[in-house]
Amino acid sequence: MLKKLLPSNHLIKMRKLLRIFAIVIMGLGVLMPTIPAFAQKISHLRISSAERGATQYLQVGLNKSVIVDLPAKVSEVIVSQPNVAGIVMRSKQRAILQGVGVGDTNIFFLDAKGARISVLEVSVVADASGLAATIASILPGAKLKVETFGERVVLSGTVRSGDDMEKAVAIAAQFAGGMDNVANIIQVEGAQQVLLKVTIAEVGRETVKQLGINLSGNFNTGSLATAMISAPTYGGASNVIAPNSVTASLGVGNLAINATLRALERRGALRTLAEPTLSALSGQSAEFLAGGEFPVPTGVDNGQVLFEFKKFGVELKFTPTVKSNGIIALEVDAKVSEPTTEGGFNAGGITIPATRERKAKTTVELRTGSTMAIAGLIEEKVRAQINSLPGIGNLPILGALFRSRDFVRSETELLILVTPILAKSGGPIDLPTNKMVLAGDAEAIFLGHIEKLYGVGPTNGVQYQGSIGFSLD
Repeated sequence: MLKKLLPSNHLIKMRKLLRIFAIVIMGLGVLMPTIPAFAQKISHLRISSAERGATQYLQVGLNKSVIVDLPAKVSEVIVSQPNVAGIVMRSKQRAILQGVGVGDTNIFFLDAKGARISVLEVSVVADASGLAATIASILPGAKLKVETFGERVVLSGTVRSGDDMEKAVAIAAQFAGGMDNVANIIQVEGAQQVLLKVTIAEVGRETVKQLGINLSGNFNTGSLATAMISAPTYGGASNVIAPNSVTASLGVGNLAINATLRALERRGALRTLAEPTLSALSGQSAEFLAGGEFPVPTGVDNGQVLFEFKKFGVELKFTPTVKSNGIIALEVDAKVSEPTTEGGFNAGGITIPATRERKAKTTVELRTGSTMAIAGLIEEKVRAQINSLPGIGNLPILGALFRSRDFVRSETELLILVTPILAKSGGPIDLPTNKMVLAGDAEAIFLGHIEKLYGVGPTNGVQYQGSIGFSLD
C-alpha cells in the first residue's frame, strides 16, 4: 500500500526514520532501570542476565530471610546498613538476605572487575502476618488488610461494626507499641447510628395531717403573776411550717386563758411522664437536656453573694456501641429533677430551694427495638411525730389539749425504660407544630378560643377520631 501511495525515495527516508526511532527506544530501555511502584515481599528473588546491573526493590520482614539468585559470580558485597540487613553467601551466585532491624538500606553485588552485578534497595519492616492472623481469628467477619511501614501499622478494609473496629485498633496498638503508631482507615459496614428512646414514668401520692392546741394563760393577784405555755412545734415530719389556726380567749376575773387550735390536712398527687429521644453514632456520646438552671448561693466575697447554677429538668446522656452480632451496648445516664420547697431553707433573706431527683446510671446490652426497665422504685413512707407537754400531755382526753400530732404518708412508683433502635433515613415526619393553628381575631374575641377549631364543618375527605378541636383538662 505504501509503494502505491509514496514514491520510492520517500519510502526509503521513512524506513530510515523508523530505524532511528527504534534505536532511541531501545537505548532508553537500557538507560532507564525498571522501578516497581512499591517494594514487594517475596521469599525467593531470581535476577536474570537481562537484569544485570539493574536496581531491585525488595521488602523483607523483620527476622525473615529471602534467597537471592544472581546472574554472575560475586566477588564483593557491600551493605550500607548492616544493622538493618545482613547477607550470607551460600555460593558465588546465591545469597541469603536476612532482615536484622527495621529500616532501609541498599546492597551492592560486584564481580571480580568491580562491575555492578545487581543493586538491592531493601526495606525491612515488622512482619504483620502474625498480627493479621490474630485479627482474623478474633474477628472472623472482618475483611482487613494489615500493612507495616517501619514501626507503624496501617489498617484498611471493612468490619461489620464499630466495636470490631475498636478491637482491631486495640490489637494493632499492642503490636505497634501504642495508638500513635496505628493508622486506621477501616470502614464500617451497615447502620451505625443508634436512636435511644427513654421513658420515665412516675406516680406519687402524699397525705399530711396536723392537729395541735397551744394554750397560754396568766393569773394576777396583786404583785404575783403566773403563766403556763404549751407551744408545740410544727414542721418536723412533714416540713409544713404554717398550718391553719383558730384562736380563742377566756377571761374570768384575774385569770386569762388563750387557746390556739392549729390544724392542717393536705393531699397531693404527682404524675410525671418524660420521653426523651436522642441519636448518636456508635462509640460516640450524646447529651440531652429539657429544662433549665437556677442559681444557688455558694459564698460571699467582699459583701457580694456568689452563685452557681444547677441544672433541672429531663437530662439524658448515653453512649451506644453496635456489635457485630446485632447487640447494642448502652451506657445510659438518665435523670429527672425539679426545684422544690421541701428540704429548702432560708438564709440571709434568700430562699434556697432543694431539688427532687430521680436518676439511673447503668450499662446494658439490648437488641434493636427491645425494651428494658433499667430502674424501678416502689416506695411507701409513713412518718409521725407527737409534741406534748411532759406529764399532762399523756393524760387521756384532757391530754389532747397539751399535745400536737404531725402525720405524713407518701407512696411513690417510678419506672425508667430504654429502647435502642438502629436509625435509618426515612421520609418527612409530622411535626408537633403542624397541628396548631392560632384562632383569628373574631374567634378569639367573641368565642374565647386560643386555637382554631378543626374537625368541624366540611372535612374534605379527612376523618378525625376522638375529641378534636378542643383542649381537655
